[in-house]
Amino acid sequence: MRPSTIKALYKVLLRDVRKMAAAPGFRLRESLVPEQWGHGTLYPAARDATSASSYLSGEEKARWTKLQTFLGPQKGGQDVDFVELVRLKFRSGNPTHLDDLMWAVQEVSHQRLLAESSSVTKTDDVLVEATGRYLPQHSDPSARRFRYTYRVRVLNEGVDAIRITGRHYIFDHGNQKREILPRHSPQVVGLTPTIQPGEMFEYASGVDLETIAGSVRGCLHAIRLHEDGSETEFDAIVAPFSLQPTVLDAMMLQ
Repeated sequence: MRPSTIKALYKVLLRDVRKMAAAPGFRLRESLVPEQWGHGTLYPAARDATSASSYLSGEEKARWTKLQTFLGPQKGGQDVDFVELVRLKFRSGNPTHLDDLMWAVQEVSHQRLLAESSSVTKTDDVLVEATGRYLPQHSDPSARRFRYTYRVRVLNEGVDAIRITGRHYIFDHGNQKREILPRHSPQVVGLTPTIQPGEMFEYASGVDLETIAGSVRGCLHAIRLHEDGSETEFDAIVAPFSLQPTVLDAMMLQ
């Protein structure tokens, strides 16, 4: 490959990294997979944030592992200066780094879409992250059914345990329709998890839209369990996040 082509790839990568890192609440994210739909998992406070989810396929696990290897001693990637990392690894234009460069362009594009399809918000000391993904293999465009899965992660950063008792969501089908899951709809994927300080609970669900793209927002109903035995009800906000196909999937839908 010509040096000019390598330089052009490097510029594309650097551009996408800047856009990716500029997304509000940016962090590295594992892929969403349909196999997780309907399941919830509670992670201990001493969890390894770099380990791959058990729901991922072998290919997706390898992808996540390669990303952690790319980060090197900065595994986890939550406080990494990605622009500087890319500069250090690729600005020399060394042809021996070409395979890594090609992989990085694809991976950054993938992470950028995850970032643009996510939201992160904090209600008091409860952090909620939500991410959506289009599932083309489970959709039927001819019937105007576009299926999305979404993952919600709840991290308890406080000193009291909390319990999730229900949820409320508003699904916007583009500008054509609004579907509302009523307040105090019980449980999440059939569970009412208790999350101790430092623990994280995540679950995945989904929705069928009548439009190619849309959005979700809402809240999780929760109870704060104080040490003196008293309880306080509150809503942990799920900030709006986009449901959108990849560029390739969107082209296939034209």
